[in-house]
Amino acid sequence: MSSVAEQLRAAREAQNLTVYQVADVTKIKTDHVRAVEEGNYDMFPAPVYIRGFIRNYAALLKLDVPQIMAELETELAGSKKFSHPPS
Repeated sequence: MSSVAEQLRAAREAQNLTVYQVADVTKIKTDHVRAVEEGNYDMFPAPVYIRGFIRNYAALLKLDVPQIMAELETELAGSKKFSHPPS
């Protein structure tokens, strides 16, 4: 199975959208769009930002948002930084 990042990038490319177009529509900074597509979640201070950005991005691309979010939770649970809730 592809990672969330790979699914988002593949869907964007299949729809012939640029990172700049995604950023313009979603109001997510281009740096954050790139970080999400690279799976570079360490760039974000808290998982709430990651979840929000990915939810909006997946909705824009007309992906199965609940499925993407479930896969994201699995990925975050496996990360060192985001595996535990903040204290």
